[in-house]
Parts: sequence; C-alpha cells; structure tokens
Amino acid sequence: MESLAYLARQPILDRDGKIFAYELLFRDSPSSDTAIIASDVLATAQVLENVLNNIGLPKLIGEHKAFVNCSRDMLLDNLFGLLNPRCFVLEILEDVEVDETLVRSVERYKQRGFELALDDFIFNDEFLTRCAPLFPYISYVKMDLVDNTPKAMAEAAKFFKGKNIKILAEKVETKASFKKCLADGYDYFQGFFFAKPELVTGKKIDATSAAILRILLLLRKHPSLDDLCKCLSEYGDVAANLLRFVNSDAQFHSHSIANVRDAIVWIGMRNIQEWLMLMLYARPEMGMTPQSSPLFQNASHRAKFLELLARVVSGTDDDLPAKAFMVGLISRMDALVGAPLENILTESAADEDMRVALLERTGRLGVLLRLADAVDQDDQKSIMDLLDELKISSTLLNRCVNDAYTWAHER
Repeated sequence: MESLAYLARQPILDRDGKIFAYELLFRDSPSSDTAIIASDVLATAQVLENVLNNIGLPKLIGEHKAFVNCSRDMLLDNLFGLLNPRCFVLEILEDVEVDETLVRSVERYKQRGFELALDDFIFNDEFLTRCAPLFPYISYVKMDLVDNTPKAMAEAAKFFKGKNIKILAEKVETKASFKKCLADGYDYFQGFFFAKPELVTGKKIDATSAAILRILLLLRKHPSLDDLCKCLSEYGDVAANLLRFVNSDAQFHSHSIANVRDAIVWIGMRNIQEWLMLMLYARPEMGMTPQSSPLFQNASHRAKFLELLARVVSGTDDDLPAKAFMVGLISRMDALVGAPLENILTESAADEDMRVALLERTGRLGVLLRLADAVDQDDQKSIMDLLDELKISSTLLNRCVNDAYTWAHER
C-alpha cells in the first residue's frame, strides 16, 4: 500500500511582498496531533524522504528556499546532512538546549553551506545569553509579534542587523503591524499577506474581475464551445484581452485570429482557464507578475485542493466540485482587490451555497473551506475533527494534498 506524507506550507515574504521562502511543517499524516519532529529521528527522516519523493521539492518551493524545524536530536544526528544546502534553511527550535555539542553540530552545518535560523526568538536577557554562542553561525532570526513587545521588536531589529543577521517577523496580522515592522527594518514576514485585509467600505470588485470569476465558474462545469462563446461575448473587455493574447503569438499561426470562437479553439479549453486565472491575479492591485504572487500560487493550489476534496464527498451533487474550486479561488479575492467578500460575491454571481461557505463557513462547502483553512494553518486538532465530520480518511486527504501540488506545478 502506498504511503503518503502530509505537510503544511507557509509562505515567507520579502519586503516587496514576493515569496522568499516557504516554511515546511512535516507530519506523518494530516490527523497527527503531534509534530513528527517531536518523535524519534528515524521516523522524521522517513517522513522527510517521503515528502520529497512523493511531492518533490520543485513542486513545493519552486526556486525558493525551504525553512524546516530542527530539534536538538535532528541536528546532532545529522538528519539533514544529505539535503541540498542551497535549498534548505535549518530552523533551530526555541527550546533547544545550547551547549558545546550543539554548537559544534551547528558549525558543521554552516561549513557545509547550510543557512540556519533561530525560531520564535524572544528578545530578552535569557534568550540572548543562552543563544549567544550560536550567533556567529545564524543567518536569520524569527521574531513572533505575539511573544514580543513592539519595543522588543524594534530593538531586536537593530541588534541583529548589527550582527549581519536577517530578521523575520512572524504572525504579522494587520497592515499596521506590517508597516511598523517594515519601518523597523525587518527583512521578511510571515502572516501578513494572507491575513484579512483592511476593507474599504463600499469598494466593489472591478467589472473585469467579476466577469473573469463568472466565466471561470462556467468553465468548471464543462460547457460546450457554443455556451462558452456566448458567455465570453457578454464581456467585451475579457474577449478583447483574449484576442490580444492569442494574436501576441502570431508567429505560431499563419493569420490573425479575429473572433472569440477561433481564439478558444486555438488555445483550448484548459488554456482558457489558465489564462483567466493568470489575468485575475494579475489585476493592477497586485503590482507584480502573477507567477511571483503568493496570492496567485496559494489561491491556485487551494482552489484545486477544494475541488479534489469535493469530488470525494460530492455524491450525486455534480456541481459541488465546480463550486468548491470557485470558493477556494474567491476566498483569496478580498486580499487581492481590497473589497469585502460580500461585494465580491454579489458581483461574481455566486449562489447561496457559495455565499454561506465564504461568509459563514457553513454548509458542505463551508466545511471543506474550514478544512482548507486548517491545513493552511497547520491546525492539527481542527483537521482531525473535520476529517471525522466529512468521513474522509487521512489517506484520501493526503492524496488531495499531493495531487493539488502536482496540478499546481504542471500548470
């Protein structure tokens, strides 16, 4: 029987809001209530190998770095010795005992080319004294906004920059705290980009984004060519953009493409969907290319993950997977356009099932969305509870996680 490995992947953003790295959190299954790193080293090595072999590092992190948590035993037993030091940052847990043996191990990793980080650092005398022997080998320090005062956050930035150590702010939940950390000189951030944005009362989703959402919902229901042409013809801006897109590659066809039907036939139904998703997440508000946007990458994976889950539980409801895909996509739209979800739902022609799922997390779609939230947040208790509620095995959830990563990588 095939063994699958589950993980949570959390983005780490740079000062420009682009993905710098991912933190990878490993589990032997999504229903584990304790981290694998709390168990013996052999089990951890097996899970790490399983994750890398089943999903593959390029699918997980692309060309970015991967931060991985390290216990004392993992460091002393050389667990990561065979991994590529250009890809992995070894994150030393906050409760690790620092002694001469540990320092020698950390020094060896540094000599091999690994970067190392201190996790959940609290800027006080106890942490500074205990961790001082590690500072010469450390590239990053992660500061948690919940456990540190604003004064400590600012002082930590000055202190570690004086030691040429990059500093990362964790649990940055609001735009105000992000701006404060930015002003303090923090280099990297976790939490801010996927937190609920500051909403502007009355702001609406623009017409083009609303049209794209409506067309995407139709596409998930496998329309005929005539139905898709009719839908696209109702949205002039989208149709015009499609024609510009296909004619930008004129060297690949002998004549200019002048109508929507020919454009659809030329690029194919699947490519229409991919183009629409890129266009959606390349709206002017992004200020970056969609491929480098953490919102685009996260939303694409989340949408497919929810669609796969819905196929498992849909029964006779043929529309559930299509709606689940759109719920996953729309669940990131408020952060994209700075508009309340209520307005986005009105403009995107979402039905009542999708509305209550996104606004209240209720109904079958709502339960699936709560499970996706729990996976994103690595909330093990909620994952277990929701698996029971949905009557989904950990094996099936593993499969959905892995298949969604594969789909996102192949797009």
